[in-house]
Amino acid sequence: MDTSTNNSCGLPNKMLTGLTSVKSNLSQGHILEKRETNYVNNRDNFNLNMARSVLGIQAPLKLKTELELAKKIGRLPCLPSSRLMLDVLRGTNEDISFDDILNNQREFCEVQVDPHLAMDKRDQLF
Repeated sequence: MDTSTNNSCGLPNKMLTGLTSVKSNLSQGHILEKRETNYVNNRDNFNLNMARSVLGIQAPLKLKTELELAKKIGRLPCLPSSRLMLDVLRGTNEDISFDDILNNQREFCEVQVDPHLAMDKRDQLF
């Protein structure tokens, strides 16, 4: 029995090695990729620093607390949440972005979950 990871054509044997991702083999992405992935956090930090310099230390502390609480608020595990409160606090509730149009997996999700099982699973995590 041949246990090599390559087949007779020199290609990797998918049954032994599994499927590989092209992205994992890339060493570096686009120049703006890192900046775009951290855009929301950078914008939030900029707004907090601006509020601190204009209004004092209490404003960013209050806003940071409200943002953390808004991230924790959600609906039942079987119902998707729109995170409207978080969008309003960030000021992005009126913005239309890529995620609103093409990456909205929650809106068109066809998975039906039993609410009682979802609640039991959530309670086990806490």
